[in-house]
Amino acid sequence: MHRREFLKLGAVASGTFLVGGTGRFGSFLDAPKEIPTTDRLVCTNLVDNIYDIFAKGGKIGNLTITRNTLPHPYGSEVSLLSEHGLAFHLESFRGAEEKQILLDFALTPRTLTNNFKGLKVDPATADALIISHGHEDHYGGLPELAQALQGKAKPGLTLYAGGRDTFCHRWVVQPDGSKLDYGELKQGELEARGLKVVIAEEPTVVAGHAFTSGHIARITDFEMSPPAARLEAGAVGSACDASFHFPPGTVKMEAKPGDLVKDIFWGEHATAYNVKDRGLVVISSCGHAGIINSVRQIQKSTGIEKVHAVVGGWHLAPYPDELIAKTVAAMKEINPDYLIPMHCTGLRTIMAIQREMPEKLIMPSTGTRVVFGT
Repeated sequence: MHRREFLKLGAVASGTFLVGGTGRFGSFLDAPKEIPTTDRLVCTNLVDNIYDIFAKGGKIGNLTITRNTLPHPYGSEVSLLSEHGLAFHLESFRGAEEKQILLDFALTPRTLTNNFKGLKVDPATADALIISHGHEDHYGGLPELAQALQGKAKPGLTLYAGGRDTFCHRWVVQPDGSKLDYGELKQGELEARGLKVVIAEEPTVVAGHAFTSGHIARITDFEMSPPAARLEAGAVGSACDASFHFPPGTVKMEAKPGDLVKDIFWGEHATAYNVKDRGLVVISSCGHAGIINSVRQIQKSTGIEKVHAVVGGWHLAPYPDELIAKTVAAMKEINPDYLIPMHCTGLRTIMAIQREMPEKLIMPSTGTRVVFGT
């Protein structure tokens, strides 16, 4: 691969953002007029790395938390499975209106299907689907789910992706030069199975209740995308053309099809809700763009400063303590009411939150249901 031009990837804004629940967009600096608000959000963690039957539940602050314990007698009901992956069922209410969204789809179809049964979630009732990014531990169960939903899903069921790179082949290059295949989610196959795919590069309202971040501006000076992450370049002009995976105007590349180029996860997006009288619930499935960048992007794109909760993966497990400390310090400035770190966040980050903001920490566990709002 020959680089013709490389400019710093620093603080590059996405250029567009949400100005209302009607799907209208304006410039990054415009003030929003209206965004969707829900009375209540029920967030069910379908799959996570952790399954802790002793995690604290009940009433914690103004949250209601239900934990999933082992069935008794053993084997009388479905036991939940955990794996290195993430999946959510999001159920929101506004007056008499109810909407259900599935966000991310675990690593394996077996685990996702098992936990649908164990948690009594019917995927056929979903009003929309969201995929955060194109890593297999987030989309693994989706192709099989799409096939199972054919003829059963609601008409026009739509999958929202944050960028075209969601559907490119991803790799990880190890320090010794060996390559790990991180898979490829194929848009055409999903569409052939009846899903409508929308590339939501700008913040987008989903099912009238949720909204996505669109491209996440990189505004911090300490957050980084994983150094070992790579995208496999496709043909020039194709959806996986190497130059498409960077902010416009920052990087121009010549890469042959099959070459591996740095992955900055430009198409990864976060999901959020504005819960009445509470504020924003931000769900970052992996946070490769930086969890602080992700939260700030949601704040910018809605004009809402108050963050009620930050949920999901922060991708800090592989990073040094110094970067973790800077992230936790920045999160203290944002001052959410609650933090529910999952998946790739890592034990050292959870320990740092416990040390710095113990009253905000809700421990993760597969099967947990959290009710935000009244």
